[in-house]
Amino acid sequence: MMFDVDGQRVFADTGGRAPDPARETVIFVHGAGQDHSIWVLPSRYFSGHDRNVIAVDLPGHGRSGGAPLRTIEAIADWLIAVLDSAGLGEAAVVGHSLGSLAAIAAAARHPARVRAIALLGSTLPMRVSRALLEAARSDRQ
Repeated sequence: MMFDVDGQRVFADTGGRAPDPARETVIFVHGAGQDHSIWVLPSRYFSGHDRNVIAVDLPGHGRSGGAPLRTIEAIADWLIAVLDSAGLGEAAVVGHSLGSLAAIAAAARHPARVRAIALLGSTLPMRVSRALLEAARSDRQ
């Protein structure tokens, strides 16, 4: 499903169902250099168990337009803008790697909108592979 967020087209897998404000929502956030496809099985599961699923492609990733966001805080705020665009209130935020940092930041910055977080592949400090850093420096995806 395509959404408009801050003037950019954003793709999110919704598990084949249109968002319904009456259902609980789970938003899935991928890591650097990934896209929504890492969440295919969880998206199907939660969609099949009467939840809204929003498995986003972050800006500049997958099918979403725009440039990659430069800070974790910007991603956190952007996630709330995705919920707004979908007409949804609060959500559980599930994040992998970079997405886990965005989940933490979203909960800290927007506590009324984030009812729970689940973190996968989280570490402190967050180690980033040289290949990903080089791809970012050279603007490759």
